[in-house]
Parts: sequence; structure tokens; C-alpha cells
Amino acid sequence: MITYKDISTILNILGRISLIISLISLIPIFVAFYFKENPFPFIISSLLSFLISLILLKTTKIYKVKLYHCMCVSSLSWILASLIGAIPFYLSIPYFSYLDGVYESASAWTTTGMSLIIDLNVVDKSILFWRSLEQWIGGVGILVFSSLVLSNLASHLYLSEARQEKILPKFLSTIKTIIWIYIFYTIVGILLLYLSGLSPWESLNLTMTGICTGGMSLSNESFPYNSLAKLFMILIMLAGGVVSFSTHYKILSGKLKLDCQIKYSLLVILLSSLFICFKDKINFLDSLFLVTSALTSTGFSTFDLSKLSEPSLILLIFIMFIGGGTGTTTGGVKILRFLIILKIVYYEIKKIVYPRNTVFPKYLSNLKLDDKIVKEAFTIFILYLFSSFTLFFIFSFYTSPLKALFDSVSFVSNIGLSLEVVNINSPAILKIAGIFGMILGRLEIIPILILILTFSKIKRI
Repeated sequence: MITYKDISTILNILGRISLIISLISLIPIFVAFYFKENPFPFIISSLLSFLISLILLKTTKIYKVKLYHCMCVSSLSWILASLIGAIPFYLSIPYFSYLDGVYESASAWTTTGMSLIIDLNVVDKSILFWRSLEQWIGGVGILVFSSLVLSNLASHLYLSEARQEKILPKFLSTIKTIIWIYIFYTIVGILLLYLSGLSPWESLNLTMTGICTGGMSLSNESFPYNSLAKLFMILIMLAGGVVSFSTHYKILSGKLKLDCQIKYSLLVILLSSLFICFKDKINFLDSLFLVTSALTSTGFSTFDLSKLSEPSLILLIFIMFIGGGTGTTTGGVKILRFLIILKIVYYEIKKIVYPRNTVFPKYLSNLKLDDKIVKEAFTIFILYLFSSFTLFFIFSFYTSPLKALFDSVSFVSNIGLSLEVVNINSPAILKIAGIFGMILGRLEIIPILILILTFSKIKRI
């Protein structure tokens, strides 16, 4: 049973996260002043977040912190960030309801990249930067960034946001290393796009949304840039969505070694790109860009997806569901888990063929497939499948089955590619389902389930 001390601990940590969100909300104010735009939407959201923080910190205190406390905080933090982050959108875009603002904000924080904005060309630059900033921070994780300040909670906060890799022995050292790697590749990405001919403003925003595999663009056409910019963005998406932070650390330390995730991801990208290129007679670079964007959950595209044939759309659904590498900024089940499941199925078939007493050592590359790893892979796979079909069931009342399936997988895997099932004129139920699917997928579902189970067992005191 959850007690008062548990609730107090959860709300106190949430109050600290709310304070950090308040500080993050101040950053776009400088952009607003630079472009001579209205800064008040950001001031209001920052003050509201600060007020929530003040109330929670004054009325609660931390007792003994457990992992499930931080998992509850993780779920509540992403919901709170979406609610607070919605205010600038709601106050700045005339045709936006508050629900539309929450949708836009949740899409940015979770790096999904879906958008309800009709014309990006008339939106304030500070609002576009706010979307980019939300995505950039959301790519690594709100709690991971917060761990730099809340260092005594670093290990629990890191694990609660669906991250498991330890680059260095201490969690705080791991978090610092991840953020430095993230900043390094962001700077490299900005320079690459600038060298390709994009403006500093475009280079900054597109790198922020590319390295985090978010995919919210500055243009109504998603990515209407030259071939060199497309090639550089492919590299940025691969860096963020396929290569894990631990592999980046090894590469930057001079220990170059490609793991099985990278090899199979590149193989899937190449074969799928060739299929779409020949099937739909699309330029290979555009096909490669699209498939890379789908696998890494970035969501950029260079043409109208409705032009694709059904086989190509089904292939993209499969790619989006798998997702990129573990330990990256991408969404989806993750290719490593999918490979683990395939390997276990392969071993089960071998057990039928070979004599009963034959023992098979279960390995995937150098990874020993013990029961814990296998159970985790199957659990996440089933939860993603169930979540996708729940959204599919809701969407199917409003559109064709293929469109409903495509967008439901895109929401839960935080992809952002869309066949426009949800738009500004959609009923509220579709927007709410989309918001729920995005947050559910970003946290890999389990923290949300823990939050629901925890607060369904509140002990009466």
C-alpha cells in the first residue's frame, strides 16, 4: 500500500522537476527579445511552473526514495511538462485551444514530431525555438537533465526514464558523459548543416530536432533542403537514433567497434530504401532519407507519404514499430529487443529439430541471453503491440484501417510520420489518444503502469 510518506516523496521530487521546467521555460525569452516578439507566454508558463514547484516543496518533504517513486515522478513529470509547455502555444497561436497546445507540447517533449500548426511561416520564431528546445531536452530525457542538479537522485531518475546503459561505474558520471556527447554531436550537426548552405537559424533548430530524433521542422514541407543537407541530416539521425551513447563513448575514446544493432539497422535501412525506391519509383536519396527517418523515429520526410503504395506503407509500419537502437534518443521497441526475440524463436525451433538433451548456449553477438533480458524484451514488445492496437482501435472509427494502423504505430513509437489521422479539426478524443500514446511510448509504458498501480493502492490514513 502507498502511504503518506510515499506520496510526499513523489510530490517533493516532482516539485524539484517543476522548478527545472520553470528555468527551461525562460530560455526562449531571449529568442523572443532578439526577434522582437512577445515574451509573455514564456514568462507566464515559467511563473506557473515555479508556483507549482513552490507549493509542492513547501507542503511536502522527501523520505526514503525508492525506484518506483522515481518511476511515478517520471510519468508525472512528462505530463506536467506537456501541460506547462502548452501555454506558449495556446497564447501565441490564435486558432489553438489549450488541448491543441498540450498536443503540440507533448509531441515536442516526447520527440514524436506530430504537429497541429497549419502554417509554420506565420508562427513566431521564439515558438518554433521552444518546440526545438523541448525536443532537444526530451531526446535525452527531462529527468536525465534534471539529474545534473538532483545528483543524489541520479541513479533512480536515470533508470526511471527507460534508460539502462552505464557508460561509467557511477550513474552521475554516466549522465554527465551522455550530455557532453549529446552537446558535442549537436555542435557537429550545426556546423555540418551550416556548411551545406543552411542559415545559422535553420542549422541550429534542425540539428536540435534531428539529433534528438524529434523531426519538427521550420518549414511546412518538413525538409525541403538540398541533397547535401539531406545527407548530413541522415548522418545526424543515425548518430542520434542508431548508435547508442555507450558506443559513441567508445568511438570518441578511440575504441571503434560497431555492435550488432548498428549492423542490422544499416542493413534494414539499405534494403528498405531500395525496396521503396524501386516499388514507388522514388529518388534513392529521398527513399534513404525517409527510411532512416522512420527507423530512427525522427519523422522528417521530403515528399507526401500518401503517394506511397500499400506495400511501402506496411514496410514503414514495421520499421517504425521496431525503432532504432537501445541507449539512443529513438523510440519504438528497439532493434536489439527485436533481435533478441528472433534469436529466442530460432533457439526454440532448434530445440525441436535437435535431440531433447542438446544444450544451446544462448548468445546474441557477445550478449548472453539470460531470463531477465529475454523477459524484458518480450514484455516491452507485447506492451508496445497492445498500446499500438489500442490506438488503432480508436483511430479506426475515423479513418481507413491502413491509415489508422500507420499513425497508431507512429504515435506509440514516437516517430512523427503521419497520414494526417489527427489534425487541428479532429475531435478531442483523437487528440487525447495521441497525447496518451506519445507519452506512453516515450517512457516505454512501464512507468505509466506503475503510476496507475501505485495510486490505485493508496492507503487511507
